[in-house]
Amino acid sequence: MASHRESRIVALPPESLFDVVADVESYPDFVPLMRDARIVRRDASGYETVQTLALGLFAHRFQTRTELVRPQEISVVSNDRSFCRFDIRWTFVPHGEDHCRVDFAFNCLARSLFLIPFVETMMLPMAATMVGAFESQAHRLARRSVDRES
Repeated sequence: MASHRESRIVALPPESLFDVVADVESYPDFVPLMRDARIVRRDASGYETVQTLALGLFAHRFQTRTELVRPQEISVVSNDRSFCRFDIRWTFVPHGEDHCRVDFAFNCLARSLFLIPFVETMMLPMAATMVGAFESQAHRLARRSVDRES
């Protein structure tokens, strides 16, 4: 099984990071390897998506279910036949004034031998950069907001 865990303090309020992580359709703009992410169904507690990861000519499309508990937690799971297990957990805890502790956990187990290299060469390295990518995007959005107000 491929897994990655990370915890860090970020100089942004929990709501800012939560909003960036919850905005799955913007992922192709800043998440490495993410070619497409579309919400296909919404309900009161979250949404279902179809996502495509790509590296060169190789692309893999899969479905996920995201549960949102604003602004504390986001969980993403997949019952897609590609995986025996696919689980992403984000938690956002206030830490002082306008800071938060972000905890990120990724666990994935591919169902087929064909997908094991995909998980190891694409998804695991991507997971290792996720918190930084989302933190950078949240800071970019915060700067744009300040620039518009000026």
